[in-house]
Amino acid sequence: MYDKAVYEERIAIRVARVTEAIQHSFELSPVLIRAADTIANTVLNDGKVLTIGAGSSAAISQIFVSNLMHRFDRERPGLPAIALEADSITLSSLTDERQSERYSRQIKALAKASDCVVLVSATGRRSKLVQAVISAHDLEIPVIALTGGDGGEIQSLLNHSDTEIRVQSDHPTTIHELHLMLIHCLSELIDIKIFG
Repeated sequence: MYDKAVYEERIAIRVARVTEAIQHSFELSPVLIRAADTIANTVLNDGKVLTIGAGSSAAISQIFVSNLMHRFDRERPGLPAIALEADSITLSSLTDERQSERYSRQIKALAKASDCVVLVSATGRRSKLVQAVISAHDLEIPVIALTGGDGGEIQSLLNHSDTEIRVQSDHPTTIHELHLMLIHCLSELIDIKIFG
């Protein structure tokens, strides 16, 4: 037997947490617009979007690639994007190397100066994501980082050509929920910027 009031309280707490984070998200409009500009300019200058994430953030990264390659809300040509965490064979071979080089080696091999990197991380602390930012900077490629909490190590590495979109929450599940919403906002802005 279960106590209905306990379950309803847990639901109310989760909804309240997400609602509060969503209310703060409107403050992210300037950085979302800047990120959309970076991605649209990348595509219009024959570049591609390389995305990375770990765990649940990898799923959000792959949804973003699907939005770009296939479509978001309307029919239009596909946009060049690659989810670096989606190739299981490449990733399994890279686990033989140092784990921290999992994405940085792919960036070094696949990226060119006209590309950009979109990184999704709830904590900003995974060493393989930190190394990916360093590799992108070595190639002078801009990084768009969706983070949460204090932004972790990743936020301290970002420079003037990068954009951080940070969710105001310390709860990883809330950050993931907001990251998905923000990816949808980005997808819509990119479509408008490229296709009108």
